[in-house]
Amino acid sequence: MRLRATPLALALVALAATLVAAAPAGAAPDPAAPELQRIARVKSPTYLTYAPDSKRIVYLAERRGQVRVILRGRLLARPFLNIRKQVKSDWVEQGLLAVAFPPDFAQTGRYYVQYTDRRGDVRIDEFRRNAKRPLTTLAASRRTVLRIRQPIGTGGHNGGQMRFFGRDLYIAIGDGNDPGDALNLSQDLDSLRGKILRIDPRADETNGRTYRIPAGNPFVGEPGRDEIFAYGLRNPHSFAFYTPPGSEPHMVVTDVGQERYEEINYLPLDEALGANFGWKLYEGLSTYDCGLLCPNGGLPMPSGPLTWPEYVYPHSVGCAVIGGPVIADPALPALTGRLIWGDFCSGTLSTTPPLTGLFNDVAPLGVSLPAGDAQSAPLNRIGEDGWGRVYFLSNWGGVFRLMPGSTLPR
Repeated sequence: MRLRATPLALALVALAATLVAAAPAGAAPDPAAPELQRIARVKSPTYLTYAPDSKRIVYLAERRGQVRVILRGRLLARPFLNIRKQVKSDWVEQGLLAVAFPPDFAQTGRYYVQYTDRRGDVRIDEFRRNAKRPLTTLAASRRTVLRIRQPIGTGGHNGGQMRFFGRDLYIAIGDGNDPGDALNLSQDLDSLRGKILRIDPRADETNGRTYRIPAGNPFVGEPGRDEIFAYGLRNPHSFAFYTPPGSEPHMVVTDVGQERYEEINYLPLDEALGANFGWKLYEGLSTYDCGLLCPNGGLPMPSGPLTWPEYVYPHSVGCAVIGGPVIADPALPALTGRLIWGDFCSGTLSTTPPLTGLFNDVAPLGVSLPAGDAQSAPLNRIGEDGWGRVYFLSNWGGVFRLMPGSTLPR
């Protein structure tokens, strides 16, 4: 739903969202069907993905600075990458946050990691795997691609998602200052904070730059940083790409809220290009009351139209949305084609058909993460492997695969 920031439009969108949130959940897939199977246990897993050269291998990032390998369902003892000495992981929004493999990984062995360094800055580094021992990395191959300084505060709101779409690397970066984005970096087009960036991470030998800028980025030749793909985000912890059958590529962006609302955005990729998702002008669908944190006592004004979320839920339900992919696991036919997400605090897991416009068929998944040390089940991430199978990563160390239950064929 794309509306300009007028009072009438806001009222209609807010009313619709309220009705959706208050309405009973839509027809859910068989709640008895899915099950969770623990396949590994590591120290605070943060990311799970695969490389394009082998579906048999799953790469699992640990917050403290290691990338582990799961081969044919077995966690290997030797890490694929160990950069613990370079990583700051004092709390839950820091650490080794993501790993991404480009389409030519099989030929070049190059891949990329996103982490917070010892200063608390966000870094994107390139590494190369060891050709002689392909399940390890050449330690001396590290090359810094991009560094984004932590502006103020404790070092939170670092985003933590990276994905390739074609040759381009998309990177989610949070506003970096809490509470309330006091520096208004998310709306500042001269800052890389509070943004989704798009770069080609290969070094540009023509000018000595450590990465390249895609020519189609929205602010190339315009005021603003050339790396910016979209902006107005508080802490975009997760995003994913999905191409519906017979349609154009779409993007799912989940943005963690401040004190009141969590939001999920789903829109065509070309509409996400240059989009302003509204923070800190709005939290979810409501104006953000930033009080003394607002410059001169007032909110900044948007420079153009805002992009509104398709789904919002309040903090009476959870505290931090963790987005996931659209399920493509053929072993789960009742769930195939549904967008899945959860919440860090509550551990709840939900699905919906990914349709533009307000989500009106939100269903509980029917399974929950087991409680951890504090009798809660914080969900760090939802990942997927090369077969489209879905995994849930618990902050307490468990890595769980979503499995068909006894009522579904295996």
